[in-house]
Amino acid sequence: MELINSIAAANKILIVGHMRPDGDCLGAGLALRRLVQNEGKSADLMYDSDLPQHYSFMEHFDCINKQTHDKYDLLIVVDCGDALRMGRYSKMLGKVKSIQFDHHITNNGFADINFVNHKKSSTCEILADVLLPLGKVDSLMATYLYTGLSTDTGHFMHNNVTANVFEKAAKLMELGAEAYTTNKNLYRSTTKNKTKLIARAINSMKFLADDSICIISVRANDLAETGCVISDTEGLIDYAMNMRSVQIAACMSQQDEHKFKVSFRSKGYNVAECAAVFGGGGHVQAAGCVVFGVYEDVLDKVIKSITDGLDI
Repeated sequence: MELINSIAAANKILIVGHMRPDGDCLGAGLALRRLVQNEGKSADLMYDSDLPQHYSFMEHFDCINKQTHDKYDLLIVVDCGDALRMGRYSKMLGKVKSIQFDHHITNNGFADINFVNHKKSSTCEILADVLLPLGKVDSLMATYLYTGLSTDTGHFMHNNVTANVFEKAAKLMELGAEAYTTNKNLYRSTTKNKTKLIARAINSMKFLADDSICIISVRANDLAETGCVISDTEGLIDYAMNMRSVQIAACMSQQDEHKFKVSFRSKGYNVAECAAVFGGGGHVQAAGCVVFGVYEDVLDKVIKSITDGLDI
C-alpha cells in the first residue's frame, strides 16, 4: 500500500493540514501521526496558524505545532482543497515526496500521490476507507477519525451523510472510538465566554428575502469584550441555519480592521459560488472566503454575492 510503504521508506515525516484547522483536519492529522508512530516512525504535525482551543480535549493536542526536525523526506497533507491552504508549508511541494488526503471539489491533485474524493463527507472518511481494510486503526485513531466524521457532517445532520458514513462510524466505535466523550466535548462543553459571544451573534442577525437569508456579524469588539478569539466563531452560523425559514446564512467575523472571514451555509443552494466571488471556495452547502473592506461595504458585498445569481 502506497501510504504504508512511503512511511516505511521515510526518515523524517511532516504532516500538514490547512490553516485554522477544524475537527476533520485535526482528526485526520492526529490519526496519521498515530499511524506513523504505530509503524515505528515519528512525525511532526504542523498547521500554519493558531489552533482552535475548543479541540484541546483531543489526546496529544499539545503535541501539535511542536517541530522536532528541520528537514523532511515525506510530506503528508490533509484536508487542503488547494496548496495555498497549507500556508508556508506549500513551498515544500515538489521538493520532497508528497501524499495528500482530501475531499474538496477544488482539489487539483497537487501532491505526488493523491487520495482525493469530493464525494466523501470528510477527509477522515477517506482515511477510514483506506486504513480500516488494512487493520491499521487502533482505538485512539478511531476516536480521531470519528471526530472528523462527526464535525464535517454537522454531527451527522448535513446532506453529505451517506450509508458509508454511518458504516464507518459504527466500525470505528467497534474499534474503541469514544463517541460519547467526543460528542460531549464537541457539543456540550460551551464556555461562558462563548455563550456571551453566541448572544451577540444572535443579536446581530439581519434577515432578508422573507427571512430566507440570515447574516451574522461578529465584530472585533464582540470578541474583545466577551474574551473570545476568532476560532470561537466556529459554529455560530448554525444558529441561523437552525431556523426553519432560513435557506442561506453567512457569518462575517472580523479578523482585522478591514478583513473579514466569511462562512456560508445553505439548505440546498450552491454557496460555493458565493465564496468564489471573493476567491474562496468549499462545498455546495458549506463554503468560505475572506473579504476585505470596511464593515458596511463587506456586508453589502456578501449580501450581493448571495442574491446575485441565486434564485431566492
